[in-house]
Amino acid sequence: MKSILDHYSLRARAFPVYLTILPAALVLAAILPDGLNLPLGVAAAIVFAPLAFLSGQIGADYGKRLEKRLWRQWGGAPTTRFLRHANDDFNPLTRQRIHKKLSLLGLTVPSKDEEENNVQAADSHYESCTEELIRKTRDNAKFPLVFKSLTEYGFRRNLLGLKPVGLLIVILSFLVCVSCAWIKWNNNEDPAIAISTTLFVAGLFFTWLTWGNEKAVSLAANRYARFLLEAALELE
Repeated sequence: MKSILDHYSLRARAFPVYLTILPAALVLAAILPDGLNLPLGVAAAIVFAPLAFLSGQIGADYGKRLEKRLWRQWGGAPTTRFLRHANDDFNPLTRQRIHKKLSLLGLTVPSKDEEENNVQAADSHYESCTEELIRKTRDNAKFPLVFKSLTEYGFRRNLLGLKPVGLLIVILSFLVCVSCAWIKWNNNEDPAIAISTTLFVAGLFFTWLTWGNEKAVSLAANRYARFLLEAALELE
């Protein structure tokens, strides 16, 4: 069970899918509020574990497909960009210390001239350095900021990958909730739950539009890249 429900898989992979399909569940609550009265323990035992695994795989697939496109737009992976001598987004003195540390770890770090003469070859070395850093910083207790920022980045990336599906679901759910509230109101039934779910779905729609975007992913990606590269200074 631990391998299915580990912290990263839940927060970075499964949660984006749950948020994407949440409006559909709210529609059910608006139409059939008594239909959600399953005992929590039974529902969790039957549904949660397999659904978490499946949604984790879906979220990861959508996010990974999006990641390649984002890196091309950004001019490369954040760690690769920050390691380049020509990059202005990373403190050059800190980068110099990181380059020196990577060299001491036995990794090849191109010089400024080598990078200028062959950017593609230099990027290959920077990617290799990143892969080694990822391997050496897998201890979550020793490198908590690396793991925390990785989880945040994975969550935002996968959520953005699911955005087209999420927007479609939330729009359809909003229309159904509004219709349900209107019908209950006209039939002199209590529309409180339907109205509440309508407002909640509207909030999710606003979140998709204002926060689920490439800028949010870029901020998290850059934060993760900084923590990962700076972790090199703590390695023996």
